[in-house]
Amino acid sequence: MGLRGDMRIETAAGPVEISKLADCTVSNPDFSEVVLSWIGNKFFVSEITNIRLHGVEQLFEVTLDDKQVVYASASSQFVMKSGCRKTPPELVPGDSLLPLYLDEDAHGYPTYSVPGRAVKRKISRLMAEWITGGPLGKGTYVEHIDGDRKNYHPSNLKITINKAMAKRSHKNKLVKAYDAAQALLDECSTASPLMAKIVGRKGKGNHKVESVRPGMLGEVYAASVRSAGSLSVSGVFLELPS
Repeated sequence: MGLRGDMRIETAAGPVEISKLADCTVSNPDFSEVVLSWIGNKFFVSEITNIRLHGVEQLFEVTLDDKQVVYASASSQFVMKSGCRKTPPELVPGDSLLPLYLDEDAHGYPTYSVPGRAVKRKISRLMAEWITGGPLGKGTYVEHIDGDRKNYHPSNLKITINKAMAKRSHKNKLVKAYDAAQALLDECSTASPLMAKIVGRKGKGNHKVESVRPGMLGEVYAASVRSAGSLSVSGVFLELPS
């Protein structure tokens, strides 16, 4: 996989050029960034690491129906809305790419949704589940300490449980899980506030390919996604090496 240096990866700190992330890796080899990934049939929070200048390759110019342009090498793999993968030379006008759809629910909570499904999930819960390492379980809730529903920084999240439901659901062991989950959130209280801002766009259309053109040789950057997922570039998803 290779992206032109000015391609903006949609991280939890907002859209950032991959060349700037590579600069951070040069000064700190352990540098990583939080991204919204796609694996199988669901979104989840992940991290990209080993962000680096990969070399020189031929670049393809992939223009989307909203006029966003992705410059990627022939070895890149775009995640299609159907679930399969295609490299830039395999793309044709009209192909539907997997889009990143973010929105708000009726109560003002930032949400995301899987294309083709009506259900919207809160990003705050997704963030909490990433930090705690798995689903929080039935009867577990994520609250915003300062009351700002758009602030889902880990230090602003508090896990609560429905004790009556916990008593009736021994198999989930919610009471014990609550303490462990909240402890993990507390450990992240010193994380950068920028981490609380996954940026995307509301979905309009299918993010279809409008045109694909082979271009000149250029420097390309690569990265690794923990858990072998993908990451969002200009609102669509590309597969990266593990």
